[in-house]
Amino acid sequence: MAVAKASTAAKKTRAPRKILSAAELKVELEKAKKRVQELEQKAYAGELEEAIKATSIVTEFAKLKEKVKAADVSDVALFAAIGKAVGIKRLVVTQAAAAKRAPKKAS
Repeated sequence: MAVAKASTAAKKTRAPRKILSAAELKVELEKAKKRVQELEQKAYAGELEEAIKATSIVTEFAKLKEKVKAADVSDVALFAAIGKAVGIKRLVVTQAAAAKRAPKKAS
């Protein structure tokens, strides 16, 4: 017959909760605000895309792109000019380099 072992080890008590300083709380608050902002962007991304597609912004951008095609103006410069004309302050438009695939390894 199997006999159940009785637990004789004392249960560990929970460590006391650490009290955060004001500076640590401010850091936590900034992290939380950033997470909320990212969540809002994700939540409203679909609505924003639908609103843009429903307007004539896409066709107007295509027309602008055709007009400046002969001058070899990049899309980045075009977006920056649009942002300036609209009045968006501190707008920075950059274009990342195309991601390169790793070369195939020889077997």
